[in-house]
Amino acid sequence: MMNFELAREEFPIMKRKVFLDAACVSVAPKRAVEAIKKFAEYSADCPEESSSAHHVAMDKMRQKAIDEISKLIKASPEEIALIESTTHGLNIAATSIPLPPGSKILISDLEFLQVPIPWSMQKDRGIEIKVIKNRDGRVLVEDFEKAIDEKVKMIVISSVQWCNGWLVDLKALGKLCKKKNIYLVVDAIHQIGAVNADLSKIHIDILCAGGHKWLNSPFGCGFLYVNKELIKQLKPVFWGYLNLMEPEGGWPAYFGTPSITPIRDWNFVETAKKFEIGGTSNYVGAIALAESVSLINELGIENIEKHNIELADYLIKGLKEVGATLITQPDPGHRSAIVVFRFYKDIKEENLLLEELHKNNVYVAMRFTSNVGGIRVSCHFFNNKNDIDALLTQLKKAFDRKKPDFKHQ
Repeated sequence: MMNFELAREEFPIMKRKVFLDAACVSVAPKRAVEAIKKFAEYSADCPEESSSAHHVAMDKMRQKAIDEISKLIKASPEEIALIESTTHGLNIAATSIPLPPGSKILISDLEFLQVPIPWSMQKDRGIEIKVIKNRDGRVLVEDFEKAIDEKVKMIVISSVQWCNGWLVDLKALGKLCKKKNIYLVVDAIHQIGAVNADLSKIHIDILCAGGHKWLNSPFGCGFLYVNKELIKQLKPVFWGYLNLMEPEGGWPAYFGTPSITPIRDWNFVETAKKFEIGGTSNYVGAIALAESVSLINELGIENIEKHNIELADYLIKGLKEVGATLITQPDPGHRSAIVVFRFYKDIKEENLLLEELHKNNVYVAMRFTSNVGGIRVSCHFFNNKNDIDALLTQLKKAFDRKKPDFKHQ
């Protein structure tokens, strides 16, 4: 039975480095690397009865990723599409959801810049973005509710804020959006794989997440969730033949039929698959994603969340002991696997500290938005308390050399 010690063995890097930066670009488990090697050998050999059958077989290899993702987030496989990245998913949402001219979109001031970009580029259509200010690092549903008027048609939000780890109350936000009849689009890149997201209990219209962070699959493949009630209402802006209903006998038989014509009425699938590119796909990315997510599902996302929060709590206690100032707000119900702190008021000193941590093989990051942020630590299932202790040891050395002078306002 898989446990956290066995899972850690899937990541050889943990024997060489204190890797606490899954929120940036995480590392792949051995099973994903082996699957890629196996696929590379398969692609070089063409073992099927024909090259057409070979292509069909490669397309079918993508299905495991869809099945694993649907299991992880508790959604139907028909609501899942494989895409390139979170950026790709946000652009699908921005171009597929019909908003009338003059519509307003609500977005938090703590967001990563990619979240508003696809809608910012629609100013010529009269689309307006209204920024909702955080309250001391807190992104609150009540503040979004107060901002809703007749022109507000959508809320776009990250379920976990990248600069301080605040977990948004998606359940309450989903209820609000459904009540007000406005769209809810979620960037879940910092939640999926680290903290449970049960979409069977939450109303969300579109949710997307790349694979390169908490899903431990940095190979250019993520996923898009489209609520089944919305799928038929939306039209993608690009169309591919692999999004069509499969012809009788399959594609090889169809291509060998003399009477086929390139122009006719096409029947596209009415599942989330219609939002995929619909051509030759990133097979390597899908295969690797399936293996990485399978490890998460074997551990159980509820167990992973508990593990990650316990590590975060252990870190927070240690940060206070070494004189750091906590930026992450540890409010119950709003915890994620991200912990952010400050050590010095002078950002130059803070950057020197970050460089020192990296030189000592302690991998963390520095992130800010709207003057909220600091040194960001990402606690994932392959980490343990020894990793946290290694970070705290370096911080204690820094404290002993020069007392931190940052005071959070």
